[in-house]
Parts: sequence; C-alpha cells; structure tokens
Amino acid sequence: MLRTEKITTFYGEIQALNGLTLEARKGEVTCVLGPNGAGKTTTMFTIAGILKSRSGSIFLEDQELTRESAQQIVRKGIALVPENRLIFPQMSIKENLYAGAFSRSSNDPSIENDILKMYQRFPRLEERRKQLAGTLSGGEQQMLAIARALMAQPKILLMDEPSLGLAPLVVKEIFTIIRQLNEEGVTILLVEQNARMALKVAHKVYLLEQGKVSFSGSPEEIHQDEAIKRAYLGTEIS
Repeated sequence: MLRTEKITTFYGEIQALNGLTLEARKGEVTCVLGPNGAGKTTTMFTIAGILKSRSGSIFLEDQELTRESAQQIVRKGIALVPENRLIFPQMSIKENLYAGAFSRSSNDPSIENDILKMYQRFPRLEERRKQLAGTLSGGEQQMLAIARALMAQPKILLMDEPSLGLAPLVVKEIFTIIRQLNEEGVTILLVEQNARMALKVAHKVYLLEQGKVSFSGSPEEIHQDEAIKRAYLGTEIS
C-alpha cells in the first residue's frame, strides 16, 4: 500500500531522517517504534507532505507522492491522525467531521451518511455532537481526531502517538478501536511509545534510531530478541 525509499528529511540543517526505507502492506497494521528523537513523527510528517524530503521517494500503491502537497496527498488516500490530536477546539464535533471531508465534493451526499457512521462507531461523539471540540476529554478528542481522518476516506491511516497523555483505561479503548478498524480492512501506519500495546495490534514492526531503520520484523521476533528488547524497548515488553 505504502512504501518509502531512502528518504532524507531535514529541519533546517539538522538531518532527522537518514535514508529511511519502510513499507506498509494493505490490510495490515505497521508499527514504528523508537526512542524520542528517532524520527518517528518526522516520518509521518514526510509521508503526509507536511515536511518535504530532500531525497528519496514515497509511493502510495503505484503513485509517487514525493513532491505532492499535503492537500493532494489527502486526496490521493493518506490521512494523518496527528500527535496531540490537534482537533479544532472552537468548532463543534460535527464541524470537525466536515473539516475532515474537505477533500471531497461539498455536494457529495455520502458525507452526511459517513458522519452518521462516525456517530455509530463513536457514540460519545454523537452524544456531544453540538459541543465545542475543545471541551471534550482527551480520549474523546482522540476519537474525534480518528473520526475526522476517516472522513477523508483514506486508503491508509497514519496514526501518530494515539495513546499519548491518556489514562490507561482510555488507552485500551483507543487500541480496541485500532484493532476494529484493521479488522474492517483499514490499513494503518502507527507510531507509538506504548510498545506493549502496539505489539498486540501490529503485523510488522520497524525500530528507528537516529532517523533510520535499525530493525524490521514481526512482533514475535522482537519478543524473542533480548538484545533488541533491552536496547530499544527497555523492560516494558515482558
């Protein structure tokens, strides 16, 4: 579904990605793990077109997206659920959902149907649909951020730290949603600090270090490799 080939991305003169190559297969959850500063969010921003790589290529299926704008990338099938959610706090829940559908024709009659589907998937959003999004709890804002991204009808969903700052029970709920979306056929590229939860939903895992892949494999391979667990995941994985 998605692949990057030797992409390099800079913040000014600081190199954040150093020849990053990875792929996310259709229908799978691909997880990117690594310490702070490893380049995880930069990877998501580069794929989404928010940052531009200086070299390398990004492909969605057979379409090259490397030089496309962020708006064009959404239209072609990639939607980002950003770190810290970044919902529009002074807009209502329904207005946020409409914003997620910006890439679709305003006359598209299926938009209203899709909003109803989001309410069915996230009943708490329907209960609070007239509230300003900024008044929601952290977990509810995360649900809204996911629903907003789904309104773009993406081929692949990029999720950056969806559990960040949430209580443990809410984290479990968010990962249940991730698992359900994947079971329904949604392809997901997931960046996550909570390795224990991420490995439960992932089909393939990439470990990043200093902007490049240091390991790729299955969750089972990570469980079996004590050196990787100590070096990259500490004692979190049992």
